[in-house]
Amino acid sequence: MMKQDMFTYAFAAAMVLLLIWRIKGGYACGMMQEIVNILSGASALFCAALLLLAVNSAMTKSMHILTACIAALVILGIAFRLCSLIFKPLLAVGNISLLSGINKLLGALLGVMEAVLIAYIVYRALAYFGICVL
Repeated sequence: MMKQDMFTYAFAAAMVLLLIWRIKGGYACGMMQEIVNILSGASALFCAALLLLAVNSAMTKSMHILTACIAALVILGIAFRLCSLIFKPLLAVGNISLLSGINKLLGALLGVMEAVLIAYIVYRALAYFGICVL
């Protein structure tokens, strides 16, 4: 029982540190840069998954899946480039002094939401593997 309590306290401490880290990062970057960072991370994870699927389908000689993965990677690259063209002017607008404070506060709020989402995913993953934290 004591070991479980220590793990629960360690998990709670890690989640508080995560929350502080993401609030500070969100406030420093601002909301628009946080959105860009989240989209970049999500697209990088998606690209990695597509590359692994492409390698697996090439090894199993499943050419229709390989073709779909390559097409999806090309489409993702084009979409990522379009998003960067859209966000470049929006990031410049966030630097206007009147909007800068609001942008930073919304960035901190987005950091809180990001930390809560990460904490939930970690909690569900630990529960899935049978490591009870609460």
